[in-house]
Amino acid sequence: MVDPRQRMTNLMRRVREREPLPSSSDMVKETFVRLGYVSGSILPQEVLERFNELLRNLWEETLVTLEMYEERSYSRGIPNEFVDEFPSEFDEAEKVASSQGFRAGVVKLLGDLYPMIRRAFLSVQQGRMARGGKDFELQIEGLFSLAGIPFHKQEEEHHTDLILPSVEVHKINRTISAIVSVKRTLRERWQEVAEELFNLRSPNVFLFTADEAVTQNHIRRICGDYNIYLVVWDLVKSAKFASEPLVLGYSEWATKRLPLLRQNWN
Repeated sequence: MVDPRQRMTNLMRRVREREPLPSSSDMVKETFVRLGYVSGSILPQEVLERFNELLRNLWEETLVTLEMYEERSYSRGIPNEFVDEFPSEFDEAEKVASSQGFRAGVVKLLGDLYPMIRRAFLSVQQGRMARGGKDFELQIEGLFSLAGIPFHKQEEEHHTDLILPSVEVHKINRTISAIVSVKRTLRERWQEVAEELFNLRSPNVFLFTADEAVTQNHIRRICGDYNIYLVVWDLVKSAKFASEPLVLGYSEWATKRLPLLRQNWN
């Protein structure tokens, strides 16, 4: 007998192959355009002044864009695959509907298939989470480009994501360059990332996150043990970490911390 989890994995793979979702890159680009965050419509200085607001909008609206494509893909793909994958369950439900009515048939079908339906939507949720980190990274890169912030993107095998303004400047003078690492949440693997960043021996390391559940333990370990600046939503900074000097809101980073570094890049 095929393992139910593997059966659902195979089913959802077929759904995604037949009704593919756009890539993270295409999805984020579409969201930038839909929000009007494009060159010529917004000035670089405005991007810096509104950095927290713009990033938050992108964070939320990219999910709206994804949901739009998910509905288009999954509302057709999942039912069609269920019909093909579970013919006996549909046959039984049809018999019940013929003798007891449509409602009874639907209750029978949904009851029999509930475990697999639950796994299908769990797969959808896991797919969102898998995309979330990449989407967040692309949103930040897009805002950097709009703001005219020069950066070098590291290769995928590195945990370090972006070097500002360039690898060359970083090699010559680490005190004026910056390293920006992007981590959607701090629930997993943050210590591995922090250790790698600490080993770079750079005085200007910034860990960007969208996580709102940041704890004092995170601050003690990331900021205290590893001397890394943690950059969070402005509301998280003001509500929870107003007195923590190594925790920055996105607005503070873009309008105060970045200019201090940037004045030496020329």
